[in-house]
Amino acid sequence: MTKGRKITKAESKTKTAIKSKNEKKFETKRSGYIEHKKASKMKPAWGTKPAGKIKTVLKADANLNPDKAAAGIRLNRFIAMHTGVSRRNADDIIKEERVLINGKKVKNLATAVKEGDEISVDGKKIKYKEEPKIYIMLNKPQGYITAVKSEEGFKTVMELIKKETLKYKHIFPAGRLDFMSEGMLLLTNDGDFAYKLTHPKFDVIKTYIVEAKGELTPDLFNRIRKGVRLEETGLLKPDDVRIIRKNPSKFILSVDLSHGKNREIRRLMEFFNLKILMLRRVRIGGLYIGDLPSGEYRVLNRKTAELAFGNADKTERQAKSPKTNPNYKKPGSKISTYARASDS
Repeated sequence: MTKGRKITKAESKTKTAIKSKNEKKFETKRSGYIEHKKASKMKPAWGTKPAGKIKTVLKADANLNPDKAAAGIRLNRFIAMHTGVSRRNADDIIKEERVLINGKKVKNLATAVKEGDEISVDGKKIKYKEEPKIYIMLNKPQGYITAVKSEEGFKTVMELIKKETLKYKHIFPAGRLDFMSEGMLLLTNDGDFAYKLTHPKFDVIKTYIVEAKGELTPDLFNRIRKGVRLEETGLLKPDDVRIIRKNPSKFILSVDLSHGKNREIRRLMEFFNLKILMLRRVRIGGLYIGDLPSGEYRVLNRKTAELAFGNADKTERQAKSPKTNPNYKKPGSKISTYARASDS
C-alpha cells in the first residue's frame, strides 16, 4: 500500500476550519429544523394556520399578550377595516413602523389587537371597535353595477340599500352580477364570509335561470353541457344544465356554476350565437331567493346567511338528493330555485 504524503500545518488548519464551518452549518440547520417542528405543533393564538415563515409566529411582538391575540384580530386586518387600504398595503404600513399600539411602535406582522388597545397610523388615532356583522340578500334588477361606487356615474347596487341599513360600515357586494343580469346578490361587511363565498376552492354552487332566443336542438344542448374552450378565458363549462322549458323560438335553462368566470354564461351563449333575453341568479349554495321582489332586499341572520355554504362541502349527488336538500325538485317540476328563503 502506498503511503500518502505528509499534510502540512497550513493544510491541516484549512481542513479544520472547513470542518468547523460545515459543522456549524449542520448545527444551524438542525436547530432550525427542530425549531420548525416545535413551531408547527403550536397553533397561533388567533386560530389561523401559520403562514409563511414559522419565525413570524415564534418571534411575536414583545408587547403582544397571548390573551389579546386570542380575543382580538390581526393588525393588518384591523387597519384594512378602518382605513380602506388592502391588507397587503396594511402590511407595508406595519413594516415601515408607521403604527403605534398603546404608544409603542409595532412592526411585527403577527401582532393582534383587541378592544381597549389604542392604535394610531401616521399619528392619527383609530379607535378599536368590533363592527357588528350584517348579511343582506338583494334581488338585483337590471341596470345596476355591482360596486360600492361608480366613477362613471352608473347606478350601483348600494343605492338600493336604505340609509338605516347603511349604518353598518364597510358593506360591499360579495361576488358580482353584471350590468344586465339580475337576481340574488349578497352584500356584507364580513370579509371572511365574502372570501369563502367567492373563492373557487370552496366550490359554492350558484344557479342561474337563462332565457335565450333560438331553437334548442338536442345537439346544441349537448354542446352547451360540454362547454367550450376560448383563447381568452379557457374552458367555459357549466357544472350542470337542465331544460326548464322550450319551444321552436326560445328556451329556458337552469345553469349551475361553481367556478364562475367573468360573464361565463353570456360568453358561452354568444359562442353559439344565442341571444340572452334574461339572466337571473336564483340560488347560492343552499340559499334561495324565494319571492323577494326585484330591487328589494332582506337582512339575514348569520345562520341563514351561511346556508350559502350549504353545498360547498357536499357532492353534487347530495345537493340533488331530496333527503339532504328538501328544496330540490326534479327537472320538469315547478322551478325549485324560486323556493322561499328563510330570513331573520
